[in-house]
Amino acid sequence: MTEKTGAKGASSGLETSTNAKLKYENDHWLLSPGSNYVSERKAAGIVPALENGIAIISYLNKRAPRPAGLTEIATTLGISRSHCHSLLKTLTHFDWLSFDETSKTYRLQSGIISDASSLLSSPIISVIRPLLTTLVEHLELPCVITEPLSDDSFVVIDRINAHHIMEVSFPVGHRFPRNAAAQMRAYLSWQSPERIDRWMHNWRPIAYTEHSLLEAQAIRAEIGETRRRGYARSVGEFTEGLMALALPIFDRSGRVAYVFNISSLTGTMLPREAEVAREMQRTVAQIHRALAAGVPPDFPS
Repeated sequence: MTEKTGAKGASSGLETSTNAKLKYENDHWLLSPGSNYVSERKAAGIVPALENGIAIISYLNKRAPRPAGLTEIATTLGISRSHCHSLLKTLTHFDWLSFDETSKTYRLQSGIISDASSLLSSPIISVIRPLLTTLVEHLELPCVITEPLSDDSFVVIDRINAHHIMEVSFPVGHRFPRNAAAQMRAYLSWQSPERIDRWMHNWRPIAYTEHSLLEAQAIRAEIGETRRRGYARSVGEFTEGLMALALPIFDRSGRVAYVFNISSLTGTMLPREAEVAREMQRTVAQIHRALAAGVPPDFPS
């Protein structure tokens, strides 16, 4: 696939999507997932039953804390009822799911945590979490930590909320698409030109909002500007009314292990942009020193 130049408007065939929504509830704003989309990752050699089992786990995780019944799960994921029922029974047997006899619904159970507990206590996370918590408490702004995946999407591994007018409610395991503006730029901007070219080869314009960048040249320009600026920013490009700043976290090999972003209402963040960016850079420098990370020479320190 070659790079495409997009134009706004339904008649152009431009894809539109939403992966986050901002709404006012009670006395504060809530930033939450905008859909229950389950990513499809087709590839040669994939085991269909295992693929479907993972899709069930992913779907129930996105719905949490709401449970779901057999019919809903099978219909949403395109799995036959009989096959879906067998998978649900298997996952329940191993305590990855629980089944409510009264409502005939399934939800995630803690057995899945025990089988993946090493991820939650990894050395990198144990360093990142307290330092980002201190940053959140200082700025009084919420933070989301994501991990880049092999398909270039970003999965939420933690979120830290503050006493603030806005709360983020993305569940752990929620997937952001590959072109979620702030995270994508934080991930790509200190990569090699060859890596950026590979990412752009599969890029297509998606109009999340009227402010989304829809031309390949504009995307490349903002990636370059992010590196010069020293942090990634998105102003209403992924979610209308939301501004986010983001930075990558490198591991010892120089690979981007995680991305963290601080976000709030645009009217709140814009006047504080310089302050927030400075504190984020200071915190990520502390993280990198603690990890003995392999940081690019021109990365802010």
